[in-house]
Amino acid sequence: MTPVHWSRLSRQDLNSAVDRQVDANFDMADALLEEAAKATVFLATSPRGGTPVGAQGRRKWRLGRLPYALIYHVDSKRVLTLRVSHLRSDWQTLP
Repeated sequence: MTPVHWSRLSRQDLNSAVDRQVDANFDMADALLEEAAKATVFLATSPRGGTPVGAQGRRKWRLGRLPYALIYHVDSKRVLTLRVSHLRSDWQTLP
């Protein structure tokens, strides 16, 4: 298994997305947390399972059927989550 580490920015992104949803649509907020947990387990066993995006070695994994994606990078020692982004946002330009 490959260790999966969540960056500070990806944790902030996930928390912000959940906070935005929790009052309006609790089920969506709950599903977002559940899919993020599932993605962590999946990426630990299949680190290159996501779609390559860009030239910087980034990959994208959609969080279930939700309109969110986990942007991450794989190296020889770990999977590093970089961002969690709504798919309608300009996620390709995120640092």
